[in-house]
Amino acid sequence: MRNEVQFLMEELNNMFYTRGGSTKGFPVDVIEEKDGYKVYAEIPGVKKEDIKVTFEEGTLSISANVEGKKDLKYIIRERNQVKYARNIYFGDILEDTISAKYEGGVLTVTITTKAPEEKPHKVIEIQ
Repeated sequence: MRNEVQFLMEELNNMFYTRGGSTKGFPVDVIEEKDGYKVYAEIPGVKKEDIKVTFEEGTLSISANVEGKKDLKYIIRERNQVKYARNIYFGDILEDTISAKYEGGVLTVTITTKAPEEKPHKVIEIQ
């Protein structure tokens, strides 16, 4: 349920961004696999070194900054400085296994989930 609410909030936020140095969302696909997830984030035109991927308290955060060149004399300027950001909640995963690769404008993040712990059944004595 929390993932669905967070997804809805992210989508609403991404619908109402403004240009000119503001935060903008980017398209993301999250695919559930047998032992985890694959996240595909489309961030074209961004250098790999300008992308930051973090994981904290169950949330994967992807951000990137695109800065325009300030020393040029523009005739038309539609590509402003933009900060991209997305947060996706996953919960309990194996943080040491997270990997990321950026190729062709698409960031791929691989996440492995923890195996569910089996809790022993407790027998309750009836008095």
